[in-house]
Amino acid sequence: MQTVFNSQQKPQDYYADDNFCGRFPDAPNKCPFKDCLIAMPMKKHGYYRRYLIMAKFAGLLKIRRYVCPKCGRTVSMLPSFCLPRYTYGVEFIVCLMYIAIITGSKKKAAETFSKTVQCITRKQIRQYLSRLCQNRTLIQYGFDQISPGVVKDDDSPGDNEWTRRILVGKRPTLCPESNAEFHKAMGISFMSTRNRIA
Repeated sequence: MQTVFNSQQKPQDYYADDNFCGRFPDAPNKCPFKDCLIAMPMKKHGYYRRYLIMAKFAGLLKIRRYVCPKCGRTVSMLPSFCLPRYTYGVEFIVCLMYIAIITGSKKKAAETFSKTVQCITRKQIRQYLSRLCQNRTLIQYGFDQISPGVVKDDDSPGDNEWTRRILVGKRPTLCPESNAEFHKAMGISFMSTRNRIA
């Protein structure tokens, strides 16, 4: 299981080298797995390495793991700039989608970062935008739990217009801080492939 926590540090602080200075939250006080839920603090279970790509950073991060003393399953603590199951960071993915929406061109969005991140493609950007539209109900419900009225479904005529409002709205809805809050409220990320809201 992966949990996203709000980190005020930079990705460089979690870089997996001798100068590692990343901070993680304390161990959970009880096992989060629904078939266990033992009220006993989890124990530190070392680190694993995870690759992250951002606009100005690419490298291996150290990610803290905790293990349940009863069921033996682990919980990984991801900093808020990471998205579970994605190599690219939150800000990078949101920025790609933002540029694609503003310019009306996925090609221009890919070219914007081609000097720093050569492996990004128009197909990936299209998939990210499609995932955002597919998760429309999940995102509206999740952000309504966190801060009612932030994401509205009032008169948006279609998914494209709704996506534009989410990415270009008055307040930045999708950012590392909101990623951690969303994950805490919903148990999954706003870019999840497991959309649980019908």
